[in-house]
Amino acid sequence: YALTLLALTLTATTLLAKKPPVQKHVVIVVGTHHYSPQKSMPHFAEKLQKFGLKTTVLNPDWDPEKGDKGIPGLQTLAEADLAIFFTRFLKLKEPQLKHITDYLASGKPIVGLRTSTHGFNYPKSNPNSKWNNDFGRDALGTRYLIHLAGKTHLKPVEEAQAHPILTGINPEADWISPGTLYLTDLPEKGMTPLVRGTGKAKRTGTVTNQFGTHELQQEMTDVIAWTWINKWGGKTFTTSLGHTGDFAVEQSLRLMINGVFWSLNQDVPSADHPIETFRISGKKK
Repeated sequence: YALTLLALTLTATTLLAKKPPVQKHVVIVVGTHHYSPQKSMPHFAEKLQKFGLKTTVLNPDWDPEKGDKGIPGLQTLAEADLAIFFTRFLKLKEPQLKHITDYLASGKPIVGLRTSTHGFNYPKSNPNSKWNNDFGRDALGTRYLIHLAGKTHLKPVEEAQAHPILTGINPEADWISPGTLYLTDLPEKGMTPLVRGTGKAKRTGTVTNQFGTHELQQEMTDVIAWTWINKWGGKTFTTSLGHTGDFAVEQSLRLMINGVFWSLNQDVPSADHPIETFRISGKKK
């Protein structure tokens, strides 16, 4: 009897040990057609699935930036282990917005791509207009300021070379994004810069837009990828990568994939693991 009980115990222990890990659920919110994320994000989700993640892409048939239908399905964020935002100038109605603010308040991790630093554009008279700046500043690390012109030359930050998100990133590569450089207003403390970009401006001197007044030089350098702990305690990875051409650049796609795994507290793909890039057609608008 004792031997039988021991055998059963060992069998049960073995079965428990072989139980597969719980699959992490990533919800990707497509909130614009600017830079064609309605095309790129489903492919990006497929890449994440190949690495073992479960993904849900909230990607309506229409441009959520226009009209008042917004983004159905945002209640799925309550089930997410990670939310990825590729949004721009949204004016979501209160019930839809609440799903996003509830997610932020939960302290779960967040990834922001390209235009998400200016994810909302409520009229000033709307009580939710605070999110026009607060989403970028409080959730992602910076509000949107202005962008330069043409392509951006990218370089990993030397002091961050050991960061997991830079695994497999060659610091000597001629790394270029076809997207313009976004200038930032990042906090001095608590932010870890990972990659800097250098771009050129069409206009120099004092330039004013709806986001403020800026002093532009012919050539400027700023951070284009960083980590942060946001206002609600959530791990944050944000990058202004996300131009349609970035997904065809191995280093850029690897950086975004690594950022997802870091945000989930999981090991990033090894440096020798191949990253299959993809190309999509699409313009900014």
